[in-house]
Amino acid sequence: MARFLGIDLGAETIKLVELAGSPDHLRPVRRLRLEHGKEPGPVLLRALQAWDWAGLDGAAVTGRLGRILALPRIPTRQALAAGGREQLGGRPATLVSIGSRGFAVLELREGGTEAFRENGRCAQGTGNFLQQLVGRFGLDVEQASRLAADEAAPAPLSGRCPVILKTDMTHLANKGESRARILAGLLDAIAENVQSLVKPSACPSLLALVGGVAQSARVRSHFRGFAGRHGLEFHDLDPEVGLFLEALGAARHAASEALRPPPLDALLQGPPGTALDTLAPLSASLSRVRRLPKPPPPQVDDTRAVVLGFDIGSTGSKAVGLDAESLEVRWSGYLPTDGSPVAAAQQLMRDFLAGSAGRNPLRGFGVTGSGRDIVGSLLATCFGSGSVTVLNEIAAHAAGALACDPRVDTIFEIGGQDAKYIRLAGGRVVDAAMNEACSAGTGSFIEEQGRRFAPGTDAARLGAMALAAEGGTDLGQHCSIFMAEVMDEAVASGVSQERIIAGIYDSVVANYLNRVKGSRSVGQVVFCQGMPFAADALAAAVARQTGAEVIVPPEPGLMGAIGIARLAVEEL
Repeated sequence: MARFLGIDLGAETIKLVELAGSPDHLRPVRRLRLEHGKEPGPVLLRALQAWDWAGLDGAAVTGRLGRILALPRIPTRQALAAGGREQLGGRPATLVSIGSRGFAVLELREGGTEAFRENGRCAQGTGNFLQQLVGRFGLDVEQASRLAADEAAPAPLSGRCPVILKTDMTHLANKGESRARILAGLLDAIAENVQSLVKPSACPSLLALVGGVAQSARVRSHFRGFAGRHGLEFHDLDPEVGLFLEALGAARHAASEALRPPPLDALLQGPPGTALDTLAPLSASLSRVRRLPKPPPPQVDDTRAVVLGFDIGSTGSKAVGLDAESLEVRWSGYLPTDGSPVAAAQQLMRDFLAGSAGRNPLRGFGVTGSGRDIVGSLLATCFGSGSVTVLNEIAAHAAGALACDPRVDTIFEIGGQDAKYIRLAGGRVVDAAMNEACSAGTGSFIEEQGRRFAPGTDAARLGAMALAAEGGTDLGQHCSIFMAEVMDEAVASGVSQERIIAGIYDSVVANYLNRVKGSRSVGQVVFCQGMPFAADALAAAVARQTGAEVIVPPEPGLMGAIGIARLAVEEL
């Protein structure tokens, strides 16, 4: 019996398809899909040890990272075409592929000719794009797809840049829109964005959807409706089968060549080298980072009034209970917003009341962050508008920093979705700037890129890995999809995970300095605030690139909540 293997070595996953049988009647006998966690070589070798590698008559590879294998390489488009013709019995068809990094339309025409169109170099409409956005609600893609599958009234969204779309989704959530409607609108927007590449009047009438995003029932339903409106026939291909078309095409190529693969211990080729520059280790700049010590816990006195300060952000919600006389922090809390600012504020209130500080009389409230309007309105309805102070994050972060050190004149604030520059003189804000339509200088960028290497790893662990690296890799200043390509190049060139993760921290700071701070000045006392600065790695990157002494407050993620609580005390 002849056996041939096709390998699709992608940026995130490995897919294997084995063909077996007589030479003139080969059929798929097994397939496998694995997440490789940016270690494609070792993960692939472990998988192939169970596949009787030595007994294969041939093997071929396709995919973004295919060059690391000593096998015949097939361009992804060619592999997809071969797999599509195989699966559809050679019929002319229009294949719409939506993968983790891009989407494309491949027309398989009569006579073996093809036409190919793909999206530009932007993340919108891709699997990673979808994964990032549903993660704002604490969901994975499968959970989000189930929730949105039968929603009849989707929220109006457009398939724009992820950063702008995140803002749109946050605003809808802040207005109390249901998750199901928001997620349905998101999936519909992705489908409409991809459909712009389809040319119904000229393409083959059989339409098939493949790739990871095709597993969403709502996306398939949207394409089914699109096909019906344009006189096309929707072929409801098994979504699981559609994941393996490129690997199937590579296996067919291997069968046509019938070249014996090398021994398993010779399968991985040496790294081809990289043109990426190296950077000094972040740990070398730690001497210029000063982290302020936590103050001692305040004396417990149930008779003293407390002001509660909320910082309801797009990714995380924070709150502090501030002694209204001594201005000491009696209590603090943090939890993910998960797309529901009201629920986050309610849970923080419950947590506050459950602690010892909850026995103190409440004098008033302060609210800042992207969810400030809806949460402030709710508090005003419950407790009266005279007891609630609502202000923007710029004022709140300035007040929080000045509470730590009245000399502060520059604040670098990097949050989950936003990044801010604040310049002060004499304790007053004289200049400020925020990121616009790019997440490349934010904390979410660190998590989204870093966790491609270590799924499930928290921010503290990512920071520790970056500081442990003997150096960094210069990844440049790019948006998420460009950065992913540079990181893939580094992986294929054998650069260690630690060096790449260190490079991510350096890249975030470089993006912040160039796209947020710009040409604005940096003073003598630079405060670094925001939850991502809980990791020393980010502060070290700021110190290395600015040459300034960097001061990190004891609770960098709580500075907005502390600041708004202090401003509320003043207002009261």
